[in-house]
Amino acid sequence: MTLALIQARLGSSRLPGKSMLPLPLPAMGDENTILGHVVSRARRAACIQKVAVATTTQPLDEPLTALAARLGVGVFRGDEQDVLGRFAGALAQAGDFQTIVRLTADNPAIDPAFIDAAVAHHLATGADYTYTSGLPLGTNIEVISTQALLRAHREATQPDEREHVTPYLRRHPELFRLETLALTVPPAVAPLRLTVDYPSDYALLSLLFGYLGPDFSLTGPAGLPELLTRHSWLAAINADNVQR
Repeated sequence: MTLALIQARLGSSRLPGKSMLPLPLPAMGDENTILGHVVSRARRAACIQKVAVATTTQPLDEPLTALAARLGVGVFRGDEQDVLGRFAGALAQAGDFQTIVRLTADNPAIDPAFIDAAVAHHLATGADYTYTSGLPLGTNIEVISTQALLRAHREATQPDEREHVTPYLRRHPELFRLETLALTVPPAVAPLRLTVDYPSDYALLSLLFGYLGPDFSLTGPAGLPELLTRHSWLAAINADNVQR
């Protein structure tokens, strides 16, 4: 059983409230928010049995909690800085799951086919932690076994290990079986920045969702690669943004 667990909060310093922004910009309705698209794409992956959101206990995140409930997904609220602790709490609340797909609420272009590929590779290799490579920023996938996540929760002590969930796993290959799954997309797609951290990131993704619709693929013949061929300037919209 595989759980898609989405970490989310509204307190972004660069683009406050971004998870609840409409996408594309004129769109209305809960499903047409950034979080709504993450939930929808996770649900379209064949390997996912349940989707849940891990957010904070901060009053600022009350609207996000309400949005997640309207989208029909479970919500766990925990410490703002201890995201690893939130994941452990959300897992305990969700039920009996052996595998977790870690997603974030600012990455609405994740591809369900690549979620399925990552989970299949993870299970086939008996990995504790699997990470994809080769995809645009904001679309790579992390898969974690429940036992590995709970061990990290018990043992990780560094602030960045608590905040970013998986550093403890990556730093201890002697404790965990780590797998990297190399994936490929067309050359024009690979360098794109498809996460939402700055207003210009939001501008690009709003244009892409507006042009291509909510279910566009990173690889489809009539999708993103063709659009970039016709309008190469799209890639320049947020190319200068620096990832934290």
